[in-house]
Amino acid sequence: MASIPFTIRQLEYFNAIASEGSLAAAAQRCLVSASALALAVDELEQHLRLQLFVRRKGKGVMLTPAGARLLSHARLVLQGAESLAENAWQASSSLSGRFAIGCFSTLTPFLLPGIMEVFQRRHPELELDLTEAAAPELAEMLLQGRIDAALLYDTDVPPQLAFDPLTEVRPYVMVAPDHPLAGRKSVHLGELVSEPMILLDVDPSRPNTEHIFNALKLKPLIGHTTTNFELVRCLVARGLGYGVLFQRPLSPMTYDGKPLVVLEIDDRIPLTSLGLARPAGAPVTARHRALMDYLASATSTTAA
Repeated sequence: MASIPFTIRQLEYFNAIASEGSLAAAAQRCLVSASALALAVDELEQHLRLQLFVRRKGKGVMLTPAGARLLSHARLVLQGAESLAENAWQASSSLSGRFAIGCFSTLTPFLLPGIMEVFQRRHPELELDLTEAAAPELAEMLLQGRIDAALLYDTDVPPQLAFDPLTEVRPYVMVAPDHPLAGRKSVHLGELVSEPMILLDVDPSRPNTEHIFNALKLKPLIGHTTTNFELVRCLVARGLGYGVLFQRPLSPMTYDGKPLVVLEIDDRIPLTSLGLARPAGAPVTARHRALMDYLASATSTTAA
């Protein structure tokens, strides 16, 4: 598409001069100097290759036939621009309409139920469109404009996204009740590194876990990998290895009714932030801010 040879501001000045009949009156209306107004109109005429006004010394200005024909089109463009600005303002400041939210798959059981119940009840005019996916897919959806915001960990968030952190998440260890360390409250990862680890193999959970062990210069022995969060817990509860996870279910019981023991990690390890991502440069709208406010309180318990 060819570049547009004028600006909205030039059309505003064109319309003001045509309406007022003189540069001085139009300048007063637009709150600019008459010379700035004249320069803008001269540039508009040069870009359009048309004379829009006849300047009459001491008698103001008069539209040429070409200027008269273009004036109605200019006013339609200005009306469209005003409508666009009004719609954009309503979209950014109102709590109504479609709000597409993505969520990293392992976070969905902890965050989406509350969003669907509590947040939706607080803002009934919002039409929530919820998507769960892996982190790279959510990042791509944000950049394509298919979703408005995404709940993610801060690990490997691409520079094209802005990330608003909500809370820090500290990982923990799980072992079976009959594990030799089950009677303790905390453990060093080096005490477990020779045992098989049940690894959650989804992005960014796996990179987060590997980052922790790399920071401690440890190499875990991988006993089994799975993309299923609950399967990690089930296998650990049956004594098939230990697990390192970030999100903490309130119940220590697995789906198949086996108990788990949670141990804190004594090592100084890098923490991971949970937050809301959006395209870099995208404004923080009223709906985005409302979701942030809700999540700030919700994540203080779910991500503890």
